[in-house]
Amino acid sequence: MQLATIAEGLISATPGYRETTARFDDPSTVEAYLTFERALARVQGALGIIPADAAATVVEVCRLENVDLDGLRAGTARVGYVIVPLVAMLAEKAGPHGEWLHYGTTTQDVMDTGLALQLRDAAPGLLGTLGEVCQLLASLAEAHRRTPMAGRSKLQHAAPISFGYRCAVWLDQIHRRAERLADALEGAATLQYGGAVGTLAALGADGIAVREGLARELGLAEPEITWHVSRDRFADATHAFSAATAALAKMAGDITFLMATEVAELREPYSNGRGSSSTMPQKRNPVISEAIIEAARRTRLLPAALLEAMTQDQDRGIATAYLERGAIVDAARLTAGAASLAVELVGGLEVDVARMRTNLGATGGLIHAEAAMMALSAEHGRVAAHTLLHALCHEASVQRRDLAEVAAAKGYALAPEIFDPGAGLGSQDAMIDAVLARTRPPANGSAATGAVTRP
Repeated sequence: MQLATIAEGLISATPGYRETTARFDDPSTVEAYLTFERALARVQGALGIIPADAAATVVEVCRLENVDLDGLRAGTARVGYVIVPLVAMLAEKAGPHGEWLHYGTTTQDVMDTGLALQLRDAAPGLLGTLGEVCQLLASLAEAHRRTPMAGRSKLQHAAPISFGYRCAVWLDQIHRRAERLADALEGAATLQYGGAVGTLAALGADGIAVREGLARELGLAEPEITWHVSRDRFADATHAFSAATAALAKMAGDITFLMATEVAELREPYSNGRGSSSTMPQKRNPVISEAIIEAARRTRLLPAALLEAMTQDQDRGIATAYLERGAIVDAARLTAGAASLAVELVGGLEVDVARMRTNLGATGGLIHAEAAMMALSAEHGRVAAHTLLHALCHEASVQRRDLAEVAAAKGYALAPEIFDPGAGLGSQDAMIDAVLARTRPPANGSAATGAVTRP
């Protein structure tokens, strides 16, 4: 934990961050590599490419308990990559049958497929947390579809909306980003198996048969062609992580503004001491939202590393493997942590309905100027009505009088319903319904997070 950052302080304590980090720690990474080696031996043994008894020995030896992690770290520091010392360590334990370990494959096959397996295994928990955020937002959208509040354009009062509509706007984007993340992670769950330069030449005519069996054994997609130097799948996944956290940060930023003292329409969930100031006892800082925003800022720097990794040299790149992996892992765990915090934030959000209504009246009816303009445009035309309302609004603002009073004094009687916040919500109900219909979990309840659980 880095005490200097809010994101690390709060996010690293969340279940999502901890679980995702564990998916990519040293033991889990080595286990992913061993999973590849075991599957390769099984497939090659079944096809008669290596002796059946050798395959059985390799499968038995490729277990985490047979790996000296400290020795492996020392060997990795010496060689530069983990697979060479790992294979040497296990081959020694396998005795004569160790000659058939890692047969017809190469380091990058193991590392890329291992990462694909880790991303696949991390996907359900991460997407499930995003799905939980979506369902909490759906509940808020439904509950507050008739709770009027000020809609704000450029941070200025614009026209009334409902808080349910605002929640549906958040939900729409977060759910869509979760769907895109699910698609990207599904794409990243693709086998890498090509040998030295991707052609599977070491296995002759058996190469494709081994690849097919290996993909089946591991439960990964089989590529049409080796992707040693085609890194777009991992780039897509990292961009999708970044976009998902950005969607969470948009919501968190809105909440931060709505928590401002002068606005005071929302409050983060209360926890004794959280968000307090070292010198101002009254403070209740939006620290959950701040951590989500910080995580998003950090995550959106990471796709650049993956784009750099896409510019591979010829048939094997140089100096990108660990840069790429580090960026993907950071993106995954920051997104998981931000999603966990978003569950806490949305699930305990305090909504001050009375304050929302009070703020609607802060401008003396100016927030209803669009509705007034549309009412007058039937008689005067829209352009003329706009010009007229602009002048009336300026006068009302300068004189600190209600817009209806100023308009009446000028001979323009405006109907009372124009100034009713609940009467001017337009098509918001239909839009909320459309978003809720798209993001609702399946009727059979088999997947609590609906369409975002595809991987």
